[in-house]
Amino acid sequence: MRTTPEVPAGEDTALRADITENRTYRFPLPPHPIAAEQARILVKIALTAWKINDIADNAVIIVAELVTNAMKFGDVFQLALSRRGDAVLIEVQDSSDACPDRRRQSVDRVDGRGLLLVEACAKDWGWHPEEQGGKTVWAIIDARTTPPPPGARM
Repeated sequence: MRTTPEVPAGEDTALRADITENRTYRFPLPPHPIAAEQARILVKIALTAWKINDIADNAVIIVAELVTNAMKFGDVFQLALSRRGDAVLIEVQDSSDACPDRRRQSVDRVDGRGLLLVEACAKDWGWHPEEQGGKTVWAIIDARTTPPPPGARM
C-alpha cells in the first residue's frame, strides 16, 4: 500500500505508466447511492469487452469500495478503467484533498474497512493528489498475480 503521492516503484511504475497512457474507459458518476451499482456494471462491461472476466470479482469489490469512498464528498467524481495485457488499472478521482484512511479492523466499527478490502484484492494500490485539487485513488489488478477475493472458496 502507498499512502503518499509517490508513483509506485519498480515494475508497477512501468505497468501503471503504460496503463495510464492507454486509458479506454472514463465515466463521471453522481454522488448518489446508485453510483456504486453503476460502477460495478461498468467494470463488468469493460472486463467482458476485454475478455478478462477472471478478475471480475476482485475488480467489482475494489470499484465498489473506491466509489463508496468518493461518494462521501458530495460532488460528481470520475471512474477510469484502463487495460494493459492482463492488468487493469482502476482509478477514482474525487474533489477531496483528504488522504485515504486505511483503518484497522475493529469489532466496534462498521465502517473503515474498505481500503483493507482493496488492499486484499489488488496487486497494488495507492493515491496521489491532483494538480487542480482533489485526489485519485488507484488499484491495479493483474490476472497473473491477483489473489482470489476475500472469502472465496478454493
